Amino acid sequence: MSEHPEGLSDRLLDIFRMRQYFNAIVTARQLGELARQDARFVEQVRRALFPFPGEKWPVHRGPVFTPSGRRRRHRWAGKRVAVAASGGSGAAAAVVGVVQALGEAGVEPALLSLCSGSAFFGLAIAAGRSPEHVARFIAMLTPPDYLDFNWRDIAGFAAHAGRGFGGLVRGERVEEVFRPFVGDMTLAELRIPAYFPAWNVEENRLDFVGPRTHPDLPLVRAIRTAIAIPLFIDPVPFEGHNWCDGGIVDILPVAPILDMRERYDVVVVVNSFYPREFAGESERGWRNKDWSILHIANQVKTNQHVQLAREHLERLRREVPEVVVLDPVPYSRVRGARFYSEFIDPRRWPRNMRDGRSAMVTALEAAPIHRLAATA
Repeated sequence: MSEHPEGLSDRLLDIFRMRQYFNAIVTARQLGELARQDARFVEQVRRALFPFPGEKWPVHRGPVFTPSGRRRRHRWAGKRVAVAASGGSGAAAAVVGVVQALGEAGVEPALLSLCSGSAFFGLAIAAGRSPEHVARFIAMLTPPDYLDFNWRDIAGFAAHAGRGFGGLVRGERVEEVFRPFVGDMTLAELRIPAYFPAWNVEENRLDFVGPRTHPDLPLVRAIRTAIAIPLFIDPVPFEGHNWCDGGIVDILPVAPILDMRERYDVVVVVNSFYPREFAGESERGWRNKDWSILHIANQVKTNQHVQLAREHLERLRREVPEVVVLDPVPYSRVRGARFYSEFIDPRRWPRNMRDGRSAMVTALEAAPIHRLAATA
């Protein structure tokens, strides 16, 4: 028996589509507010889309991290330490600084569980490049290096009724810019096992991409897939399907740490997306505010996403002997439409990497105290 065709009313009033309407309302509102309040955002978009002749983005040259001096090996050295890093656009560059600080303390991660932006910045570390080497490479990127706006499909959108259109940005340029840096390495050849979530468009399911699950996938294709944000960056075809950034479903991936029958002594959680400890935004008093429904919309947009992250964090704390949570980047840097601003403007990435290092250094210094308190 053929499936009953979906009518217009079904499509418009499907309860699960209500979230999409709220998402559209909230995103449009955030973009409008940012454009009105922050002229720099408008200028960032203009420079990325329509650079003036001869106009160049400034780049950071030289070391990103200042010399740390001699440090003692931390008590984590020799233990199995995993890093679970959230997405967070350009703020997720903090993961590079986190691994830098761990290395200075004699600690090498046994696993990197990455997501979206943290995969963009962190997969090259998994390939064996040093954090400082990755930091210098990342700091010298400019938007034309990794953003290739899909003008052809955008121009033909109406004429072709949107057929074939998947995103405003083509992803091939991401592969092109990373290939000279990491070569033709596959995920099976990573020095540090690394995984990230990817969303299968056709089957609407989440998979974890890494050495065990997709060993033959080229690393550059993996980096591109990890940041293929729906509607923004075109989905990536492989294995007969189209794949996008799995961070839209799972912003704090813990399955690679907990579900692959490996044991870890310590997990460092790097939150570059939500408020501290993956708290939600407060909308107390929303009924007394203008356009009250928009404040509900903001909560509906994120409630499942942030709740899943909290549950994952609690699961880590139940199943791993020691969990340290870092919030290296202020939430204000990625709140709302600033999420896109952090990706479009790479001038902020060195600061985010240094903030990640500082947060990890502070946590390393405090970790023995936390451990003693927990066992007292």
